[in-house]
Amino acid sequence: MARRLLIPLIFILFGILLAFGLLEIAVRVTGKTPPAGEPAFFWQDDARFGWFHAPGAEGYYFNPPGEYHAYARVNSAGLIDQDYTLKKPEGVYRILVLGDSFAEGLRVPMDAAFHSILEEKLKAMGKRVEVINGGVAGWGADQELLFYREIGRNYEPDMVLLAFFPGNDIMNNAIALESKNFGKVRKPYFLLEDGRLVLHNQPVGSEAGLGDETETTAPRLQLIPDHPPLAFLLPLLQRSAFYRYFIPRLRVIAPGLALKLAQWGLIEPGQETRIAEQGPDYIPLAYGVYKTPLDEPWREGWRITEALLAELKRDVEEDGAELRVVVIPAQLQVESAVWRHIMQTYPAMQQFDWDVDQPNRMLADILDRQYTPYLD
Repeated sequence: MARRLLIPLIFILFGILLAFGLLEIAVRVTGKTPPAGEPAFFWQDDARFGWFHAPGAEGYYFNPPGEYHAYARVNSAGLIDQDYTLKKPEGVYRILVLGDSFAEGLRVPMDAAFHSILEEKLKAMGKRVEVINGGVAGWGADQELLFYREIGRNYEPDMVLLAFFPGNDIMNNAIALESKNFGKVRKPYFLLEDGRLVLHNQPVGSEAGLGDETETTAPRLQLIPDHPPLAFLLPLLQRSAFYRYFIPRLRVIAPGLALKLAQWGLIEPGQETRIAEQGPDYIPLAYGVYKTPLDEPWREGWRITEALLAELKRDVEEDGAELRVVVIPAQLQVESAVWRHIMQTYPAMQQFDWDVDQPNRMLADILDRQYTPYLD
């Protein structure tokens, strides 16, 4: 009896191993092998801005699914760009780009970042132009204003082009939201006091208080055991190209299965685990910008944002330059399937009203009031 059962089991095991072997070969042969190890790190603490690029840092930046894998280098001034002289060459029109990770451009080769393409196209039209990339991941308009005052204006730009992402820039600009999202305050910030912007926590760490808590949410459920039973297999699995290619996609299409695998120790806990541990009422803070009506912390965030944009425009124009804004859309705004997936992932959101175009309309109203040209 045992012999009759053993032979089919051997064939089943052989079939599984053969299938995985073929998939492993397919991933490697087609060049879809995700990079192993950790991506390069380009940032360092900075007392003026919270964080900034480390001059001279270089390497490849990538994510586990292999969606992007690009080389980047930080120049001597801390910008992800070529080196520029502070003094503008005679006859050259200079554009300084400000923004967060969209402007920073680490997810694409340096010559494919939008500031590089803009410069290339303008030069093809016969213009003598330099487009300088001042983007830094995670920055809000508050840090961008400080950067312009400390560094950006020294490049003598003729135009400052602000790449504004409503999907998180409002949250970044409001310390009450920023600290709730990240915990400890890691940056300088502005508050509106008697209608005026007042700078706080610069140099960074000089003020204690708001946001100094390290835990940003209610106590979480513990869904992953301290010693998962099959965790000893993980180092071997992580050497597989197919495993590294497949698991990040599994987390998206079947988060429930991914959670089970994490509980067994066959994958590292990921987003599916963090979401499940928050409980059924969890709604990511960043989506509050789309809620209608807005909660008060978000209304205050918009008031601070309007004041920051007015201040930046004033500084830029006092220097003899002009401010322009390009509005960066969120994926959920252009792909309706993404928003539907979000609503399914966080069912507590279904009890509220949402408007994904609301941030763009509010930003447009601000820029119209300030007579700032923009592209959305």
